[in-house]
Amino acid sequence: MINPFITNPALRGLIKKLKIDSERKTALLEKLPRLDEEERLKLFETLKKIFLLDLEEKRAIERIKKYWKK
Repeated sequence: MINPFITNPALRGLIKKLKIDSERKTALLEKLPRLDEEERLKLFETLKKIFLLDLEEKRAIERIKKYWKK
């Protein structure tokens, strides 16, 4: 059974949501169809970490704005 998180559409969607420069996004999207299952799993784990870091950054900015009063 194929992991639904490592399919082309799922990985493509995750890549597009991340805060990475367009050059890297383009490179990842171009290489995606040629990746085997193991490479896709590694890519997914890396993208997941980046996504969580982006989310953590967003939450930190929101907390700072909430408590920072001019």
